[in-house]
Amino acid sequence: MKIMTYTLSMFNSGQITLPKKWRSKYNTTKFIAIEKNDSLIIKPLKIEDDTPEELRDENVELFEEIHNGERVSGIRFKKGLSGEALEYFQKKLRNA
Repeated sequence: MKIMTYTLSMFNSGQITLPKKWRSKYNTTKFIAIEKNDSLIIKPLKIEDDTPEELRDENVELFEEIHNGERVSGIRFKKGLSGEALEYFQKKLRNA
């Protein structure tokens, strides 16, 4: 496995731009950032051909909020989920 390392700059707004090579490689506009010890891991949210429409980018919103002084992260589905999409999502989470 080849490891690619890039230096990323953060804008005043907190945004970081991923290198074009990485953006072109994955079929998604959504990424997950995971904090582990003193590292940040950025992983693409992959959209597969059998992914129900409700789980595609335009319906999915990742969020982070403060509730009662505690940071809460999650996923919102702006248009809701059908039973089929919910079953698909649960299956993917079990196999993750």
